[in-house]
Amino acid sequence: MTKGNSTYGHLSGKLLRRIRAKGAGWAFTPSDFADLGDPRSVGMVLTRLSRKGTIRRVQRGVYEVPGQHPIIGIVGAGADSVAQAIARRDALKLLPSGAHAANVLGLSTQVSAKTAYGIAGHSRVQPVAGKAQIVFRHRSPKAMALAGRASGWVAEALRNLGRAHITTDRLRPLRDRLGAKEKKQLLDDLRYVPAWMRPHFNELARDDSAPVS
Repeated sequence: MTKGNSTYGHLSGKLLRRIRAKGAGWAFTPSDFADLGDPRSVGMVLTRLSRKGTIRRVQRGVYEVPGQHPIIGIVGAGADSVAQAIARRDALKLLPSGAHAANVLGLSTQVSAKTAYGIAGHSRVQPVAGKAQIVFRHRSPKAMALAGRASGWVAEALRNLGRAHITTDRLRPLRDRLGAKEKKQLLDDLRYVPAWMRPHFNELARDDSAPVS
């Protein structure tokens, strides 16, 4: 075995161990292996693994570990996982779409038709597999100050519902689910949300054991 093949085999083994540890449903880019080798070598290994069918190329520079569904067969990592991979590669902070946030937080049963995220940079559309797309929309610095925080999810969910459709009864289940850390974030981030939203942040941050005034 030549030195080149030995080096490739060693790097390939290290990448495969990380990929298998993450399991099906993980999307990634060469930057996720920056600690294992130089970009060119990592890219070559990923290209070969893709050609072998070990991993699947989603778009240029983005790969996934496909999984096996008992009914529909091979399934991909999903647009959300791909978006997270792109965010890691491009050092993006992501803000969820309002419809997605409201659904995840249990404030709405509506399922977002598009995978969309707010970002600080220019708006762009990333094609995924087939006709799927990930939409990255430019958001204001004030909105992006809440990216990666529970308060960001809550703010986007409330904005999606609209002030006329928010009631104490509708918020109560979410308030019961929030922990002390998340409630503190809501109070710390009041300055970043519109005035109409602040009473709802205060309601959600209220201590469950405190008497209602």
